Amino acid sequence: MIKLFKISLPFAICLLWIGLVSGGNDSVLEAQMSTLKQECKELIKGTRYEGSKITYFTLGSSKQIKNIEVYTFLLDEYKFAISAKKCSAPLTVKIYDAPADNKERVLIKEFKKAQGKNLKFSTAELNDAYVAKIPDADRLRNIHIEYTIGSGKGSKEGIVLVYGIEP
Repeated sequence: MIKLFKISLPFAICLLWIGLVSGGNDSVLEAQMSTLKQECKELIKGTRYEGSKITYFTLGSSKQIKNIEVYTFLLDEYKFAISAKKCSAPLTVKIYDAPADNKERVLIKEFKKAQGKNLKFSTAELNDAYVAKIPDADRLRNIHIEYTIGSGKGSKEGIVLVYGIEP
């Protein structure tokens, strides 16, 4: 019995340590993302909160592209806030009228060097820019946000998007 205990105790401690090390970073990142989400909600204060999307990624040796689609069903105006404070690699945020597989999509707005910053924009300014590029265009029904994330050392990071409707 004591021999079994001597063998299994180090094994149990090793498993516990592995669980803490592998899961610990994720829970810390989750807490940071939650804090950034609250910051973003403050940036769009005065709107009716509609939703959020957290995009997680692990930095690697090559750049990555992540896409998000946000529907703007109503004729109401939306406000958006993006927090890239937990992104250490070079980041460009581009907003399009169509998905990445559409060769004729139009770039509406672009934020370069967005890493470590909070960004804010609205459908009013997006629609104005869109109509300036395509004069006979209708208002945007949805937007496609593209994150271009540069390379970096293999840390897990995230970008927070929060949006709401103006009353």
